[in-house]
Amino acid sequence: MESKADRKLANEKRKSYIKEVEKEALQETPPPYSSQAVDEKAASANVPAVEEEAAETAAPGIGKLDFTPSPLDIPTTAECLAHLKLLHAFAKLRHEIGNTEGLYGICLGKLGEVDEKGGDAKAKIKDNQPEDVHGQKTVMLGDEEKAVAQLAERIREKRWTVFVNKAVDRFEKWWTRMLPSTSDTFPTHIQMDDFDPTLHRHHVHRFFSDGEGLDRQMQFIMPPLEVLMVWHSYLLNPRNYLEDSIRGTKHAIWMTRFPWEIIYNAIDSQTFEYKPPGESRMAWKEVFPTLPWDALKDEGEKVMACPKCSESINVPWTCPPASTDAAVLETYLATDTGFASEKLYLDCPDGKCGLIITHEKLRVGKFLRDAAEVLGRSIPLPGTILDSKGLPQLMDKNKHAGTHDPFFPNRMVQHLYEWSPLALGHELNSLSIARLKERTQSLIKAKERVSLVNKQQYRTDFVAKESKIAVRKMLSHYWDNSSSFGLDLVGAVVRQSSFVLKMRKIDWLHSPSATNTMQRLIVKYHRFIRLIADNPKKIAVPTLDVDLAWHTHQLTPKVYLRYTVAETKKFLNHDDKIPESNLNSSFQWTTIQYEKKYGQPYSECACWYCEVTREPLRSSFTNKFNPLRATKTYDVDKISEKGLPRDATIGPHVSSHNAVSMDTPLAHSTAAQQRRRELEELDLAYIKVQKRYQKKKKAAETPSREGDAYIYGAYGYPMYYPVYVPYYADPGCGEYGHVGYGTGGGGCAAGTCAAGATTEEPTIEEEDMRNATYTYFVPGMSSTTCNCVSDDFKSE
Repeated sequence: MESKADRKLANEKRKSYIKEVEKEALQETPPPYSSQAVDEKAASANVPAVEEEAAETAAPGIGKLDFTPSPLDIPTTAECLAHLKLLHAFAKLRHEIGNTEGLYGICLGKLGEVDEKGGDAKAKIKDNQPEDVHGQKTVMLGDEEKAVAQLAERIREKRWTVFVNKAVDRFEKWWTRMLPSTSDTFPTHIQMDDFDPTLHRHHVHRFFSDGEGLDRQMQFIMPPLEVLMVWHSYLLNPRNYLEDSIRGTKHAIWMTRFPWEIIYNAIDSQTFEYKPPGESRMAWKEVFPTLPWDALKDEGEKVMACPKCSESINVPWTCPPASTDAAVLETYLATDTGFASEKLYLDCPDGKCGLIITHEKLRVGKFLRDAAEVLGRSIPLPGTILDSKGLPQLMDKNKHAGTHDPFFPNRMVQHLYEWSPLALGHELNSLSIARLKERTQSLIKAKERVSLVNKQQYRTDFVAKESKIAVRKMLSHYWDNSSSFGLDLVGAVVRQSSFVLKMRKIDWLHSPSATNTMQRLIVKYHRFIRLIADNPKKIAVPTLDVDLAWHTHQLTPKVYLRYTVAETKKFLNHDDKIPESNLNSSFQWTTIQYEKKYGQPYSECACWYCEVTREPLRSSFTNKFNPLRATKTYDVDKISEKGLPRDATIGPHVSSHNAVSMDTPLAHSTAAQQRRRELEELDLAYIKVQKRYQKKKKAAETPSREGDAYIYGAYGYPMYYPVYVPYYADPGCGEYGHVGYGTGGGGCAAGTCAAGATTEEPTIEEEDMRNATYTYFVPGMSSTTCNCVSDDFKSE
């Protein structure tokens, strides 16, 4: 690891750079955006004419970018611009998959035609309501057209769900077979003894500092776009990615910089088609001779082993109906038993086994596989190797694997027969992760059994606090996750969808001053990290511009770790499971602290709605001394004169990934109180807006309160909620919210990617809350309040 002198020098260089950029860029008025309005005809069509729109949607002439890494360990302008280009490619992929009629046998038939006609001929733009508030035209539909439109959107999202499940399966093949599991620094797999600092076989802390990555080989191992998308989402869970990389000895790929230059050159600036180097396709074909590069040509079923008898099984991804009748499609969405459905149900083909395979059984099977690795190769269980700072927890002096407190779950498997894979395998028909949790709780209370686990400890019947935390962290990796990774990657991809769509709608890539915009947001991101460093016990909530730089930084994990450890003394996690009741207050705190420290607005946007909701957040200091306020740059009356957009998606909002609602009485009570307070504050703020318009004799132009805002549900179709806050819908759970194996229900798959950064390890109580069941909750949702149609899949 770097010395204190090196860290001090790096910090001084960063401070100097920040001051220099501030002088040149931060005092300038943010430029207006030049995004072209979507053609009305294209907006009402399911599939856009990409060739015809290419001239309008092409990225501006940014010129040749310099991808030289920053010596300050911060994101660069080139990396952020390449990231935006990649997100546009992801959005295009999602759109194309959702609109591919008949994909995986999922058809809309005549319903698609009705949906298209309803969205074109019968839709009427609502007066005084800003268009495109959350990525869709705000339209009014009759009940019948509305029901058809919602069903059509859910069918499109079902195609996307199946596709993401297949993408994760293809990513797992790429991860295990194309990326090496050893390196020159770690020629053999990492074992539990490697956490003992007195043994110098393969000291685990060398994982961050020694050896080289695969930078020179990346042009040969670049994956298809959907695999790249999964890897992208995986990297945005930095602690999970680190732990899995250590457990799988993926040292070489950990040390590799994200291939920004290759990606930027591989994506067409006009059509956003992804065309990687020809060497990548050749290498893919050599490693996977029967697996097509094009995911749409991959017609294979899911191949897996029965968790009980290990019999190889082919499982259909989905079981679509032959009919396109609306009632039949509704039944299909609710009862699908394919692998990409929450209700997977399959009898093991081995008649002697008798196991009914469900996602829950696959999760238990994952634990059995990991337990077998503990016994066979001494690879520790997930959740047992990182400390509260997110770094590998080395053994204390005079400690070893038999007495190291965080290894308590590993010793359970090693020393207790009832926790061995063999014994648990015999009980698999009746086991669930919840049952395993109950058993760990009973074990901790049974001193005789604890004495067997801790037989090498001085106090054999004592369970240390770190051992209890390790048990909870270990179990959290199995809640709604049956994959070979430490988190459900299907849910991770889906949680990123809202951010991807926001980046496409905001369209910084087409800004005439994109480079300056990237410089400003990089500075703002560094300031955001400094706020976290100064307030280690608080949750800081990013705006969208901060989140772009934050995401870009995380995609090169070795640099992100080095930077966050130097700045915050911890490996900063990207926590996307912040409860809704905490999100609003945390954003208010972040806003006030940022403005207090830097004297500049944290969240600024030109739309009326954001002006209303942010007004109470402005500090008196900012109102007095901010030059932007003094010139009334953001006055509502100046919007049209300045050419600034009224669109709520154009501007640095709260990062609009989702927040979740936890299914506990206390959480519901707190959340309800919070929503009441928010509605009351909104009413008072709206009254002020009305008075402002009346005072300026423009009462007729006062924005309408009807249909204030719409939020996206799990499947992209919008639902009414009368305040613009990060989404309350959890895209990973609920009746229609399941997004494949492992999403829907537990803390590991909570459907938010948003909201915050925390440097504190969760307490035991917090860990239990995160493991609680999450419900698909949309306040204010009813059959009569959804008055608009999403075009997530309808226009580029």
